Amino acid sequence: MDRKNSIDHRFIYSLFEDMIKYKINYGYRGEFTQAVSDGLIAFARSIFNVSGINKKTKKRAFYILVECVQNITRHQELPEKETQFNDGIFLIQSAGEMFNISQGNMIQKDHVKPLEQKLQIVNNLESADLKDYYKAVLKDQTISQKGGAGLGLIEIARKSGNKIDYKFKNLDDQFSYFFMDTLISDPAAPKPEEPPSFYGIDITEKLMSKLGENNINLVYCSRFSDQGAFDMLDIIENLKLSKNQKSVVRKRIYTVLVEILQNISQHGTEMDGKTGILMMGSDGKTNKIITGNMIKQEEEEALAQQIDHINSLDKEGLENLFIEKLTNEDLSNTLKNGMGLIDMRIKSENPLVYDLVPLESGFSFFSLQVSINEQL
Repeated sequence: MDRKNSIDHRFIYSLFEDMIKYKINYGYRGEFTQAVSDGLIAFARSIFNVSGINKKTKKRAFYILVECVQNITRHQELPEKETQFNDGIFLIQSAGEMFNISQGNMIQKDHVKPLEQKLQIVNNLESADLKDYYKAVLKDQTISQKGGAGLGLIEIARKSGNKIDYKFKNLDDQFSYFFMDTLISDPAAPKPEEPPSFYGIDITEKLMSKLGENNINLVYCSRFSDQGAFDMLDIIENLKLSKNQKSVVRKRIYTVLVEILQNISQHGTEMDGKTGILMMGSDGKTNKIITGNMIKQEEEEALAQQIDHINSLDKEGLENLFIEKLTNEDLSNTLKNGMGLIDMRIKSENPLVYDLVPLESGFSFFSLQVSINEQL
């Protein structure tokens, strides 16, 4: 199995397990430009629309999500020195009628105390008092371009109906990292006997570290048989995985992503509704698209042989094989006849990196990595 220029495939499966365990739908780590923020918000709307939650809870959850994303966009600090904490992070977790929205971003150290004071005030007020406090703050305080009066925090607390969880992580003499979690639930809904395993800020910090170590910017875990995976394309159109990414590189990333999503949605196993994981990231030199999903163990050998054969061919050989498949094979199954894999190999100009992890019940976890060089 070709593991050249690959991240640790044990990481892919462990991240998949974590996202299932902690009910994480998707997360983003990186710089929050307005274009990226707009894409994240649009994609979140699609998640809420298929979630089955009642309209009132959906509306409150979406308002809080928008406020959290905009908070990161407005308040993120971008020091010249590059560290994994320069990036902001945003996660959505969901279980039944409950959502947990997590955010994190670097802030200047002298902003910690004023922010913590605002959070303490908001958390100490009962729901009935928050509306009056909002009006008082709106009337009496000057609001800066960055929303210094804390009106967003008050509204988040009001609409969530829960206390805001937060943490400040000391980074150096100048900066701290601010984590914030907001749990949204329907007050009228019966309380579950066992609360969902969100684990809030702890899992956000853990995930941020994992994503940073492996240069992952975007991660999505859900049923690839749903429309949700394809709604991510709105984010991808606005996402630069590296600062000076060329349009031709982004176009290749986009077309490979479409192909890889189609392969999973059409040909992944029906186990758990074709649940899989998608990751995207860059180290500044190479852009990676990584997927993982379940396949039947009886399909392992043929799939491995197919990928190994595709990797062994040069450009001319790949183009000839594609034409051969196009004219001789059943076009209704592009994965089994290899056309999708051949096309990804041609467009990426790099070998396809894969791994197979045997699991119980006759299934294996198949991970596939497609790499696209920044300099073509």
